[in-house]
Amino acid sequence: MLKIGITGNIGSGKTTICKIFEHLGVAVYYSDAKAKQFYSRDAVKEAVKNLFGEAVFDAGENVDVKKLATHVFQNENELQKLNRLLHPLVVNDFQEWCKQHENQRFVLFEAAIIYQCGLENLFDKIIFVDAPADVLLQRVALRDKVDVETAKQRLENQQQNAPKSACADFIIYNDGKRSLIEAVMKIHTLLNQ
Repeated sequence: MLKIGITGNIGSGKTTICKIFEHLGVAVYYSDAKAKQFYSRDAVKEAVKNLFGEAVFDAGENVDVKKLATHVFQNENELQKLNRLLHPLVVNDFQEWCKQHENQRFVLFEAAIIYQCGLENLFDKIIFVDAPADVLLQRVALRDKVDVETAKQRLENQQQNAPKSACADFIIYNDGKRSLIEAVMKIHTLLNQ
């Protein structure tokens, strides 16, 4: 079984492309969604409280993901702290998840920051999803229901020290002008050879 990473900036359309792969029968591990599940663990709650304080919790003593996101996306160091906490948990969970999908030719691991967290060596191939900066900004603002300045700050924090798409094995341009289905089908065919 091949392990394929799919990455790109927030707002690039990774999820849309993953849904096309899923329609073709490919199993996809959504790292952000999985990471959010860890917030219900007592040990993770305690670590989040120690790192970021009680301000990122709701009245029921649960991690308020929106408050936490607002906090960490304002400061790269805070974002790195959160990544150091969650990424080992996600990687271990992904390895277990892969065991359940061993019969597949390949699986996808979707994450915005594969390179920034040094996870690229986990994968046999990497797909990079790219989009123009103005498109990214519009998508992030609309999706996250934030103003353009907040969306810009989130993108800038994520992109700091990010390597170029040249590091990837495949690039999908999601600029709204090219066929995503055609791009996915081409990669799907290559990975099934």
